[in-house]
Amino acid sequence: MKFMAIALLAATCGAATYEIYPSHHSRVFSAFKEPVLRIRSGDTVITRTWDSGGADYKAVKHIVHPYQYPESGNPLMGPFYIEEAEYGDSLEVHLDKVRINRNYGYTSFRLAPGILSPNTVENLYKNHYKMDVLRPGRADLIPWELDLQKQTARPRLLEGAGFELPVRPMLGCIGVAPAGERVETSGPAGPHGGNMDYNDVVEGATLYFPVYHKGAYFYVGDGHALQGDGEGLGSGVETSLDVQFTVKVRKKRPVSIPRIENDEFIGSIGSQPEFSSSMDHSLRNANSDMIQWLTSEYKLSQPEAHLLMGAAVQHKIATYYGTIVTIIPKKYLPKR
Repeated sequence: MKFMAIALLAATCGAATYEIYPSHHSRVFSAFKEPVLRIRSGDTVITRTWDSGGADYKAVKHIVHPYQYPESGNPLMGPFYIEEAEYGDSLEVHLDKVRINRNYGYTSFRLAPGILSPNTVENLYKNHYKMDVLRPGRADLIPWELDLQKQTARPRLLEGAGFELPVRPMLGCIGVAPAGERVETSGPAGPHGGNMDYNDVVEGATLYFPVYHKGAYFYVGDGHALQGDGEGLGSGVETSLDVQFTVKVRKKRPVSIPRIENDEFIGSIGSQPEFSSSMDHSLRNANSDMIQWLTSEYKLSQPEAHLLMGAAVQHKIATYYGTIVTIIPKKYLPKR
């Protein structure tokens, strides 16, 4: 009854709002799965994600652990089929709401050795927090306490005083079905988006994705309460999230890789699977896309775009060995 009332109210403005909480998930980004919902450009969706281990906002686990083939982490909600979307369009997704909805999360227990110098690696503390605390047979995961009122996160350390941080909820996985007949698991990132683990994918951000298939087949998942640049723990503070997003189809306005925009900046996301190639590959893709964005939508000349990039560009490491984001602050851009 609540769902019908919301949809009817929004329909008077030419768009609809849908609440949907699927009891099943997808482990892949694919154009060959049955949509959980069909929507139109301008519509809004209210849903929830599960954490990377398949636990929902009530801590009910929907995935058996240890994983049983072909199951894996990062369960996705979707696909959402957008009626007007066709190959050669781009999909605009505004994140209206991204918020924590339970009182705990978790991370791995220490930084990945690959991001530390050899002498530091030699002195790493034992990667053992406590057996079976979060998953059977795992001792390398540490719980975090999430305070829904204070909007803070605190690791539940067995020694030391600990610390408290403000949450900044983000979606680790977001994207569309990849090109052609490819099916990608929720592990890697790529031109379709995927497991980008980019910590600016938060409430208020707008993302743009290439559309490779009729309907686009949009997915979300892998909620983090917060995460540092690079995802040095190999995870964010994994948790479930309340999510609301609004989609718009940009007809015949293709993009080659994901883009992001917020009140402060525009960013080209050079997303690629971690360890698949050197990071300069994603850097070149992100820089090249930014030049195209500046010249096509902001109408800068080629010299203007190159000189602005050289003088004002910023870069963000979304994931070590993987995704790089090329950023231009909006204060330096002409109005579109």
